[in-house]
Amino acid sequence: MRIKSLKVSGFKSFCHLVEMGFTEHGTTVVVGPNGCGKSNVVDAIRWVLGEQRPKHLRGGSMEDVIFAGSAFQKPRGMTEVTLTFANPTGDTLSRFNEYSEIAVTRRLYRSGESVYMINKTPVRLMDIRELFMDTGIGGTGYSIVEQGRVGEIVSAKPTDRRTLIDDAAGIVKFRTKRQAAERRLEETGQNLLRVNDVLRELRDREEGLREHVENAQTYLDLQTQCCSTEQNLLVLRWHEVGRQEETLDAKVVEEQQHRQDLQTEKSVIEADLQRFSLEQTQRADQLTRKREALFQKEREIQEAENQRRLQQQTIENAREQQGRQEQELEELQGRLTRLEGTVQDASGQFETLTEKREILETEVAVIERTRAEQNDVLQEVTILLQSLQKRLLKLHMELTNQTNQRNFLKERLTQFQERLQRLQAQRDANAELVRQVEGRAHVSRQQLGSLQAKRTTLETRVEALGLCASQQENDLDELDQRIRELRFQHGAACSRLESLQQIQGQYEDFSNSVQQFMERLREQPELREQWGLRGLLADHLIAEPEWLAQVAPVLSEVLDWIVVEQSAQLPGLAGFCQQEGFGSLRFLALDRLPRVPESNLPGTSLVDHLSFREPLEAWGSRFFQRFRMDESGVWSRLQEAWPDASVIWVGPEGVRIDEVTVQTGSVQEGSLGFLARQQEIEQLEQQTSELSADITAEETQQEELREAWSQTQEALEQVQSEQRGQELDVLSHTKELEHHQLELNRTRQTSEQFDSDLRQLQEEISEAESRYENTTKLLGELEAERQELEGASETQQERVQSQNRRVEDAAEDLLQRRIALTEVMEQQKTAESTHVRLRQEHSESYQRLQLLESGQSESSRRLTQSRERIEAIDAAFGGLLQSRDTLKVELDSETVRHGEQTEKQNELLRTLQAKQKTLEAVVGAAHDTSLKLAEFRMQREQLEMQLHDFTEQAPATLVPELDLENLKVRELSREVQRLKAQLNALGPVNLAAPNEHVVLVERLQFLTEQSEDLQKAVDDLKHTIRDINVESRRRFREMFDQVNEHFGEVFTKLFGGGEAQMVLTESEDLLDAGIDIVAQPPGKKLQNINLLSGGEKALTALSLIFAIFLIKPSPFCLLDEVDAPLDDANVGRFTNLIRQLADGSQFIIIPHNKKTMELGDRLYGVTMEEPGISKTVSVHFQEAERMVA
Repeated sequence: MRIKSLKVSGFKSFCHLVEMGFTEHGTTVVVGPNGCGKSNVVDAIRWVLGEQRPKHLRGGSMEDVIFAGSAFQKPRGMTEVTLTFANPTGDTLSRFNEYSEIAVTRRLYRSGESVYMINKTPVRLMDIRELFMDTGIGGTGYSIVEQGRVGEIVSAKPTDRRTLIDDAAGIVKFRTKRQAAERRLEETGQNLLRVNDVLRELRDREEGLREHVENAQTYLDLQTQCCSTEQNLLVLRWHEVGRQEETLDAKVVEEQQHRQDLQTEKSVIEADLQRFSLEQTQRADQLTRKREALFQKEREIQEAENQRRLQQQTIENAREQQGRQEQELEELQGRLTRLEGTVQDASGQFETLTEKREILETEVAVIERTRAEQNDVLQEVTILLQSLQKRLLKLHMELTNQTNQRNFLKERLTQFQERLQRLQAQRDANAELVRQVEGRAHVSRQQLGSLQAKRTTLETRVEALGLCASQQENDLDELDQRIRELRFQHGAACSRLESLQQIQGQYEDFSNSVQQFMERLREQPELREQWGLRGLLADHLIAEPEWLAQVAPVLSEVLDWIVVEQSAQLPGLAGFCQQEGFGSLRFLALDRLPRVPESNLPGTSLVDHLSFREPLEAWGSRFFQRFRMDESGVWSRLQEAWPDASVIWVGPEGVRIDEVTVQTGSVQEGSLGFLARQQEIEQLEQQTSELSADITAEETQQEELREAWSQTQEALEQVQSEQRGQELDVLSHTKELEHHQLELNRTRQTSEQFDSDLRQLQEEISEAESRYENTTKLLGELEAERQELEGASETQQERVQSQNRRVEDAAEDLLQRRIALTEVMEQQKTAESTHVRLRQEHSESYQRLQLLESGQSESSRRLTQSRERIEAIDAAFGGLLQSRDTLKVELDSETVRHGEQTEKQNELLRTLQAKQKTLEAVVGAAHDTSLKLAEFRMQREQLEMQLHDFTEQAPATLVPELDLENLKVRELSREVQRLKAQLNALGPVNLAAPNEHVVLVERLQFLTEQSEDLQKAVDDLKHTIRDINVESRRRFREMFDQVNEHFGEVFTKLFGGGEAQMVLTESEDLLDAGIDIVAQPPGKKLQNINLLSGGEKALTALSLIFAIFLIKPSPFCLLDEVDAPLDDANVGRFTNLIRQLADGSQFIIIPHNKKTMELGDRLYGVTMEEPGISKTVSVHFQEAERMVA
């Protein structure tokens, strides 16, 4: 796969959609000034590939990658990056083989919602990581290398550095599968433990559930009988309640008939009462209408009286108005005569004032011309005076400035002298301070050397104590492992011993008679004391293991003998056994010792191969003396004379010869098994005792070693504490020495500054003295010029004052003339306004006179109309009074008839109330009867509902089945109570126990199968993990060897010599081993890589990355300013190597050096035409060359 294009929208500084195309074979270079957003291209590629750490994207949170806005653009609500890969060969996951292009998209919203897509199909982050797994692409891969990443590769821990080789070897996928398998193994193991725990719990529950099943069955039988009896009781009650219900039903019908009759009578009375109410309502309406007519007549009469009074008042007002109008007419006629004379006088006065105004206007014009001429002369002399004053003012300002400058220079010289003295004193003091600081720095340097030596000693001690503590920890771990193994062996032996002792205690290998007898002794231990019983002979006998097969024929016959202390107890014991029916039993009495045969017989005695426990030692050693062991010549005993009748010869393979018989063949297995178990019990008891002693000894040793480890740890902590204190002292003295050195540098710089300041100050003093002399000379010249200008200014001032007086006189004369003219004009205006006002008053008075004359005729007409209206009102008033009296008589008559009808209506109402009381009493009685009937019906319904719980049949169908004559409710009730008492006596019963038992058994079977499946899954997962580890180790070793070989070659090319290699750190497992880098640049000693310079570290890291590329190129390689620490020579070798690698891979470079820019087949420039918003421009060099050609 190769990167085909990158689309970025809303990502960091890329506000708008930006698309960048890349050459599939060759190098693309991205350039631009600092801060333009070049590295945002790298962040976008890293982000779309699934980076989840904001710190690796140079942000504080994932939201920081969304465009945050600028001065002219609003923030974006989401960001989206799409990285398109060309996939011509289909070398990717099987489900993407058919696509020639694979577009990976990541989208993030400010709400935190994130979307991943492959070819516009939503996927999981896991799918994207799986797509690029083992390709070198990712956070820990080698395809994206930034300037900081170069340092991380060099300074990383060995275990972190191996991730590069893991990616190249293609074992990341195996490691992921192994981790998933280990997680599944742990989960499966936990599930297996839980299933086994549940199985143990369910088995215990199944045993306890059996008793509950029996109780539940008994309970169900009693419950069935109780339900049948209770059903008969309910049917009998239902039948009796039905008969009572029929009686009450007849009574309810009778009461309802009586209520119906009373209701009919009440309805007749209510109809009559309703008719009377309707008639009374109509009469009331008639009375209301007559009252309204009477009120209307009275209102008409009142209105007529009011109209008559109003017209009378109108006549009086008209007469008064006529009198006032006649008086006003006489006054207006006299006023008109006076106004005509006043108007003529005002006309004559206005003409006189007009002539006087014309004379004054002529005089004012002459004076104004004279005044203007004088003003012109005054302006000329004033301008000349102002020019002289400006020159004088400027001269005064120059004099002041120069005087101030001279005073300033004088004061400045004084300050310079004082500063010169201070600087000289400070320079001397600083020189003394330099000597003191040099002394303190020398003392600190000596102290630091002593502290560093002590620190080295402490480091050695810490390392030794650490190794000792580590060895002790290893010893403790080994002891823990041994103790766990011993405890496991001890527990297994104890469990086996307990099982064997339990089997031995049950005497399963012996006859039923013996087992029954020994069982009775366990149940009744007092019988042992009563009969003096000491168990079986087998309980007190031990045979040597190698002789067990040969002595078995003898021992099988005597092992089930029951040991008794006294023979006197045997008769009673035999009677007891017969009484109890124990069957055939054999007893031996310890007080009846057997006869001992001769001791000089050939062969060995059986006693030599047996041992006995108390109290059988004496009896056993005498009894078994008669058995002689002869492995080779047993058959020869048949021809020999028998020395003693009690001797029995025992040979191999079960041969036994006594005085009379020969016995061959094997013996009963049970007896031999009992002896074998007995021997195993002895061995297990001895083994458990030895294991307990071993555990105690190991624990004691563990405690001693743990105490020693604690002491070592305390010593280590103490030395480490001293080391930390020493480190702090070293750091403190280092800081102190650095402080002294800085202070020494600072004081030396201060001394140099003092010398420079003194030289500069002396130069400034010389310059200031020269400027002071020049200023004093200039002040003398300016003072002479000032005196000359002051004389000329005084002469011109006198001329201005003289001309100013002439201008003021002309202005005063002009003012007097203008005042006179103004007075005449005001008089003229007053006369004119008076004439106009008088003519207006004359016109208004004449109009008022005409208006009064027309008003007098209108008043006369209104007087005549009012008199006519009064006569009409007087004529209609008599008829209105007569109509009112007639209405009053009719209203009184109707009121009397209405009262009589109301009394009749009240009588009917009282009759209706009496009927209502009787009806309520009847209804109450019927209601009580209905309530009783309803109560019986409810009881019957409740009984039916209760019966419904027992049977689906109707109660009526069950009644014929009952013996109503013999069955009594009380007897059935007692029977039900008795059955319920028995049910209660059973206590709490788990009725679900049978079903639970069935379910539990099925559950046990299911979980047993699950346990077996889980165990098989655990075994399969362990096998899978082993296979993955084997394959991962093989791949890692192969890739490590290949990369290590190319690493040295590339290192030599980039450095122009030298050598380097990778070394695996020590580890028990190759998959846990780290990788160290050992480098030796040309001309230098072999040294730690962390001691290399920045450029050497960068070249070393690049050598490792390019070595991986030579073996397994990733789809692309993105280098972000990795050439920053390289000089020109190293940059040249770096670019030459990239040209060689570019044929097999795709390179995207953000260069720091101009020479690196020359690598590009295509150049992208990132700019910020608008502040805060990145844009790109591109140049394809081959296309450009073709266009130029």
